[in-house]
Amino acid sequence: MTAPDSSAPDSSGEHASAIAPTPHTPHPTPQRTALILAGGAGTRLRPLSSDDNPKQFLRIFDGVSLLEKTVARVGPLVSPESIFISTNDQYAAKCTAFLPDLPKGNILTEPARRNTAPAIALCCFAIEAMTGGDPVIAVLASDHYIANEAEFVRVLDRAYQFASKSDYLVAIGIEPTEPNTGYGYLQLGDAIEPGITAVERFTEKPSRERAAGFLAAGNYAWNASMFVWRASVFRRALAAAAPEIAAVTRETYESMPSISIDYALMEKAPRVAAIVGDFGWSDVGSFEQLEKAGVPVKELLAKAGGR
Repeated sequence: MTAPDSSAPDSSGEHASAIAPTPHTPHPTPQRTALILAGGAGTRLRPLSSDDNPKQFLRIFDGVSLLEKTVARVGPLVSPESIFISTNDQYAAKCTAFLPDLPKGNILTEPARRNTAPAIALCCFAIEAMTGGDPVIAVLASDHYIANEAEFVRVLDRAYQFASKSDYLVAIGIEPTEPNTGYGYLQLGDAIEPGITAVERFTEKPSRERAAGFLAAGNYAWNASMFVWRASVFRRALAAAAPEIAAVTRETYESMPSISIDYALMEKAPRVAAIVGDFGWSDVGSFEQLEKAGVPVKELLAKAGGR
Protein backbone atom coordinates (compact mmCIF):
# COMPACT_ATOMS: atom_id res chain seq x y z
CA MET A 1 0.00 0.00 0.00
CA THR A 2 1.46 3.40 -1.01
CA ALA A 3 1.62 6.00 1.77
CA PRO A 4 -0.14 9.29 0.98
CA ASP A 5 2.01 12.26 0.01
CA SER A 6 1.97 14.53 3.08
CA SER A 7 2.87 17.51 0.89
CA ALA A 8 -0.25 17.16 -1.27
CA PRO A 9 -3.20 19.43 -0.43
CA ASP A 10 -6.33 17.83 1.05
CA SER A 11 -9.89 18.66 -0.01
CA SER A 12 -9.87 21.89 1.98
CA GLY A 13 -6.85 23.14 0.06
CA GLU A 14 -4.60 22.90 3.11
CA HIS A 15 -1.56 20.69 3.35
CA ALA A 16 -2.34 17.52 5.32
CA SER A 17 0.83 17.91 7.39
CA ALA A 18 -0.51 21.17 8.79
CA ILE A 19 -3.48 19.50 10.45
CA ALA A 20 -2.47 15.86 11.01
CA PRO A 21 -1.43 15.08 14.61
CA THR A 22 2.14 13.96 15.23
CA PRO A 23 2.09 10.18 15.71
CA HIS A 24 2.95 9.10 19.26
CA THR A 25 5.50 6.33 19.64
CA PRO A 26 5.38 4.92 23.19
CA HIS A 27 8.72 4.24 24.86
CA PRO A 28 9.29 0.53 25.40
CA THR A 29 9.16 -0.63 29.02
CA PRO A 30 12.72 -1.37 30.18
CA GLN A 31 13.55 -5.01 30.80
CA ARG A 32 13.41 -5.92 34.48
CA THR A 33 16.57 -7.55 35.83
CA ALA A 34 17.90 -8.40 39.28
CA LEU A 35 21.49 -8.36 40.52
CA ILE A 36 21.95 -10.42 43.68
CA LEU A 37 25.14 -9.83 45.65
CA ALA A 38 26.57 -13.15 46.85
CA GLY A 39 30.27 -12.53 47.36
CA GLY A 40 30.31 -11.77 51.10
CA ALA A 41 32.31 -13.86 53.54
CA GLY A 42 29.68 -13.90 56.32
CA THR A 43 32.10 -13.50 59.20
CA ARG A 44 29.52 -12.49 61.83
CA LEU A 45 27.96 -15.96 62.14
CA ARG A 46 31.05 -18.04 62.82
CA PRO A 47 31.19 -20.96 63.57
CA LEU A 48 27.90 -21.62 61.72
CA SER A 49 29.43 -19.97 58.69
CA SER A 50 32.94 -20.14 57.33
CA ASP A 51 34.94 -18.57 54.54
CA ASP A 52 34.16 -21.63 52.42
CA ASN A 53 30.48 -21.64 53.38
CA PRO A 54 29.29 -18.11 54.25
CA LYS A 55 25.86 -17.07 55.48
CA GLN A 56 24.12 -16.90 52.10
CA PHE A 57 24.79 -20.61 51.48
CA LEU A 58 23.72 -21.98 54.90
CA ARG A 59 20.67 -24.20 54.38
CA ILE A 60 19.25 -23.44 57.83
CA PHE A 61 15.84 -22.06 56.83
CA ASP A 62 13.93 -25.35 56.68
CA GLY A 63 16.66 -26.76 54.47
CA VAL A 64 16.80 -23.73 52.17
CA SER A 65 19.57 -21.12 51.95
CA LEU A 66 19.09 -17.37 51.97
CA LEU A 67 20.52 -17.22 48.44
CA GLU A 68 17.90 -19.65 47.17
CA LYS A 69 15.15 -17.80 49.02
CA THR A 70 16.27 -14.47 47.52
CA VAL A 71 16.18 -15.79 43.95
CA ALA A 72 12.78 -17.42 44.50
CA ARG A 73 11.46 -14.19 46.02
CA VAL A 74 12.11 -12.14 42.88
CA GLY A 75 10.71 -14.89 40.66
CA PRO A 76 7.22 -13.35 40.38
CA LEU A 77 8.76 -10.21 38.84
CA VAL A 78 11.89 -11.35 36.99
CA SER A 79 12.49 -14.40 34.78
CA PRO A 80 15.50 -16.66 35.52
CA GLU A 81 17.20 -15.43 32.35
CA SER A 82 17.20 -11.90 33.80
CA ILE A 83 18.52 -12.75 37.28
CA PHE A 84 22.26 -12.22 37.72
CA ILE A 85 24.55 -13.15 40.62
CA SER A 86 27.56 -11.09 41.66
CA THR A 87 30.13 -13.26 43.39
CA ASN A 88 33.80 -14.19 43.20
CA ASP A 89 35.75 -17.13 41.82
CA GLN A 90 35.66 -18.87 45.21
CA TYR A 91 31.85 -19.08 45.26
CA ALA A 92 31.01 -19.24 41.55
CA ALA A 93 30.67 -23.04 41.41
CA LYS A 94 28.61 -22.99 44.60
CA CYS A 95 26.22 -20.41 43.12
CA THR A 96 25.82 -22.53 39.99
CA ALA A 97 25.07 -25.64 42.08
CA PHE A 98 22.55 -23.82 44.28
CA LEU A 99 20.81 -22.10 41.35
CA PRO A 100 20.57 -24.64 38.50
CA ASP A 101 17.72 -22.74 36.77
CA LEU A 102 19.89 -19.69 36.11
CA PRO A 103 22.02 -19.55 32.96
CA LYS A 104 25.66 -20.18 33.88
CA GLY A 105 26.59 -16.98 32.09
CA ASN A 106 24.52 -15.03 34.63
CA ILE A 107 26.97 -15.88 37.43
CA LEU A 108 29.22 -12.81 37.26
CA THR A 109 32.54 -13.05 39.08
CA GLU A 110 34.56 -10.14 40.37
CA PRO A 111 38.35 -10.49 39.98
CA ALA A 112 39.02 -9.47 43.62
CA ARG A 113 37.13 -8.40 46.74
CA ARG A 114 36.65 -4.64 46.50
CA ASN A 115 33.40 -4.00 48.40
CA THR A 116 30.05 -3.27 46.80
CA ALA A 117 30.70 -0.16 44.68
CA PRO A 118 33.17 -1.70 42.20
CA ALA A 119 31.27 -5.01 42.21
CA ILE A 120 27.90 -3.40 41.47
CA ALA A 121 29.39 -1.13 38.81
CA LEU A 122 31.15 -3.96 36.98
CA CYS A 123 28.03 -6.14 37.08
CA CYS A 124 25.57 -3.39 36.07
CA PHE A 125 27.72 -2.57 33.06
CA ALA A 126 27.84 -6.27 32.17
CA ILE A 127 24.05 -6.59 32.47
CA GLU A 128 23.60 -3.52 30.28
CA ALA A 129 25.86 -5.08 27.62
CA MET A 130 24.27 -8.55 27.86
CA THR A 131 20.69 -7.28 27.56
CA GLY A 132 21.51 -4.83 24.80
CA GLY A 133 19.25 -2.09 26.11
CA ASP A 134 18.62 0.09 29.13
CA PRO A 135 17.42 -2.46 31.69
CA VAL A 136 16.04 -1.54 35.08
CA ILE A 137 18.19 -3.32 37.66
CA ALA A 138 17.27 -4.24 41.23
CA VAL A 139 20.36 -4.66 43.42
CA LEU A 140 19.62 -7.01 46.30
CA ALA A 141 21.59 -8.78 49.03
CA SER A 142 21.66 -12.56 48.95
CA ASP A 143 21.79 -12.98 52.74
CA HIS A 144 18.84 -11.00 54.10
CA TYR A 145 15.72 -12.51 55.65
CA ILE A 146 12.22 -11.33 54.72
CA ALA A 147 9.18 -12.64 56.58
CA ASN A 148 6.38 -11.20 54.42
CA GLU A 149 7.46 -12.07 50.90
CA ALA A 150 4.19 -11.00 49.26
CA GLU A 151 4.57 -7.48 50.65
CA PHE A 152 8.20 -7.39 49.55
CA VAL A 153 7.15 -8.32 45.99
CA ARG A 154 4.58 -5.49 46.03
CA VAL A 155 7.18 -2.95 47.15
CA LEU A 156 9.79 -4.16 44.66
CA ASP A 157 7.24 -4.06 41.85
CA ARG A 158 6.45 -0.44 42.75
CA ALA A 159 10.16 0.40 42.77
CA TYR A 160 10.57 -1.18 39.32
CA GLN A 161 7.62 0.82 37.99
CA PHE A 162 9.01 4.13 39.23
CA ALA A 163 12.64 3.51 38.26
CA SER A 164 11.66 2.43 34.76
CA LYS A 165 10.23 5.88 33.96
CA SER A 166 12.37 8.24 36.07
CA ASP A 167 15.95 9.41 36.38
CA TYR A 168 16.10 8.75 40.11
CA LEU A 169 18.15 6.15 41.92
CA VAL A 170 15.61 4.30 44.08
CA ALA A 171 16.33 2.98 47.57
CA ILE A 172 14.01 0.53 49.29
CA GLY A 173 13.76 1.66 52.90
CA ILE A 174 12.47 -0.28 55.88
CA GLU A 175 9.91 1.04 58.36
CA PRO A 176 11.99 1.18 61.58
CA THR A 177 10.69 -0.67 64.63
CA GLU A 178 13.43 0.29 67.12
CA PRO A 179 16.38 2.72 67.42
CA ASN A 180 18.79 0.17 66.01
CA THR A 181 22.41 1.37 65.90
CA GLY A 182 23.55 -1.34 63.50
CA TYR A 183 21.69 0.00 60.46
CA GLY A 184 22.04 3.10 58.34
CA TYR A 185 19.09 5.51 58.06
CA LEU A 186 17.41 7.40 55.22
CA GLN A 187 16.06 10.87 56.00
CA LEU A 188 12.88 11.26 53.96
CA GLY A 189 11.73 14.54 52.44
CA ASP A 190 8.87 15.54 50.18
CA ALA A 191 6.66 13.12 48.28
CA ILE A 192 7.56 12.77 44.60
CA GLU A 193 4.40 10.83 43.83
CA PRO A 194 2.17 8.55 45.92
CA GLY A 195 4.34 6.05 47.76
CA ILE A 196 7.62 7.58 46.54
CA THR A 197 9.59 10.04 48.68
CA ALA A 198 12.74 12.07 48.06
CA VAL A 199 15.76 11.07 50.17
CA GLU A 200 17.41 14.08 51.79
CA ARG A 201 20.29 12.38 53.59
CA PHE A 202 21.95 9.04 54.33
CA THR A 203 23.22 8.51 57.89
CA GLU A 204 25.45 5.55 58.73
CA LYS A 205 24.95 3.65 62.02
CA PRO A 206 24.08 6.46 64.45
CA SER A 207 24.38 6.46 68.23
CA ARG A 208 21.39 5.06 70.13
CA GLU A 209 20.36 8.55 71.24
CA ARG A 210 20.45 9.85 67.69
CA ALA A 211 18.62 6.78 66.36
CA ALA A 212 15.88 7.34 68.97
CA GLY A 213 15.59 10.91 67.70
CA PHE A 214 15.16 9.62 64.16
CA LEU A 215 12.26 7.40 65.20
CA ALA A 216 10.66 10.24 67.15
CA ALA A 217 10.93 12.53 64.11
CA GLY A 218 8.98 10.02 62.03
CA ASN A 219 10.60 10.78 58.67
CA TYR A 220 13.39 8.20 58.73
CA ALA A 221 13.68 4.67 57.41
CA TRP A 222 16.31 1.98 57.76
CA ASN A 223 18.65 1.70 54.81
CA ALA A 224 18.59 -1.95 53.70
CA SER A 225 21.01 -1.30 50.81
CA MET A 226 18.42 -2.50 48.29
CA PHE A 227 18.40 -0.31 45.20
CA VAL A 228 16.60 -0.10 41.85
CA TRP A 229 17.69 1.98 38.85
CA ARG A 230 17.90 2.05 35.10
CA ALA A 231 21.36 1.19 33.80
CA SER A 232 21.75 4.55 32.05
CA VAL A 233 20.70 6.49 35.15
CA PHE A 234 23.17 4.54 37.29
CA ARG A 235 26.00 5.04 34.80
CA ARG A 236 25.48 8.84 34.66
CA ALA A 237 25.14 9.20 38.43
CA LEU A 238 28.24 7.10 39.11
CA ALA A 239 30.29 9.04 36.56
CA ALA A 240 29.42 12.25 38.41
CA ALA A 241 29.95 10.92 41.95
CA ALA A 242 32.80 8.42 41.51
CA PRO A 243 34.39 8.72 38.05
CA GLU A 244 37.20 6.28 38.86
CA ILE A 245 34.72 3.51 39.67
CA ALA A 246 32.54 4.47 36.70
CA ALA A 247 35.50 3.58 34.47
CA VAL A 248 35.96 0.11 36.01
CA THR A 249 36.76 -2.88 33.79
CA ARG A 250 37.84 -6.40 34.62
CA GLU A 251 41.39 -5.36 33.76
CA THR A 252 41.40 -2.40 36.17
CA TYR A 253 39.29 -4.00 38.91
CA GLU A 254 42.10 -4.77 41.36
CA SER A 255 43.15 -1.10 41.33
CA MET A 256 39.68 0.05 42.40
CA PRO A 257 39.16 1.45 45.92
CA SER A 258 37.40 -0.83 48.39
CA ILE A 259 34.28 1.24 49.08
CA SER A 260 30.58 0.59 49.50
CA ILE A 261 27.98 1.78 47.01
CA ASP A 262 26.40 3.84 49.82
CA TYR A 263 29.56 5.92 50.35
CA ALA A 264 30.69 6.02 46.72
CA LEU A 265 27.35 6.94 45.15
CA MET A 266 24.16 7.02 47.17
CA GLU A 267 25.26 9.62 49.74
CA LYS A 268 26.45 11.94 46.94
CA ALA A 269 23.76 11.53 44.29
CA PRO A 270 21.36 14.49 44.04
CA ARG A 271 18.34 12.49 42.87
CA VAL A 272 17.57 9.59 45.20
CA ALA A 273 14.03 8.43 45.92
CA ALA A 274 12.77 5.93 48.47
CA ILE A 275 9.87 3.56 48.75
CA VAL A 276 9.43 2.37 52.32
CA GLY A 277 8.22 -1.13 53.11
CA ASP A 278 7.29 -3.09 56.20
CA PHE A 279 7.83 -6.74 55.31
CA GLY A 280 9.69 -8.26 58.26
CA TRP A 281 13.20 -7.50 57.01
CA SER A 282 16.40 -8.45 58.84
CA ASP A 283 20.00 -8.70 57.74
CA VAL A 284 20.27 -11.66 60.19
CA GLY A 285 23.74 -10.50 61.14
CA SER A 286 23.68 -11.98 64.64
CA PHE A 287 22.60 -15.18 66.38
CA GLU A 288 19.81 -13.24 68.11
CA GLN A 289 18.39 -12.13 64.76
CA LEU A 290 18.65 -15.67 63.42
CA GLU A 291 16.60 -16.92 66.38
CA LYS A 292 13.96 -14.25 65.73
CA ALA A 293 13.77 -15.56 62.15
CA GLY A 294 12.95 -19.02 63.48
CA VAL A 295 16.38 -20.66 63.11
CA PRO A 296 17.26 -23.21 65.88
CA VAL A 297 20.55 -21.49 66.66
CA LYS A 298 21.50 -23.34 69.86
CA GLU A 299 20.98 -26.70 68.20
CA LEU A 300 23.02 -25.70 65.17
CA LEU A 301 25.82 -24.23 67.27
CA ALA A 302 26.02 -27.44 69.32
CA LYS A 303 26.45 -29.42 66.11
CA ALA A 304 29.05 -26.97 64.86
CA GLY A 305 31.00 -27.17 68.14
CA GLY A 306 30.27 -23.55 68.98
CA ARG A 307 28.98 -21.97 72.14
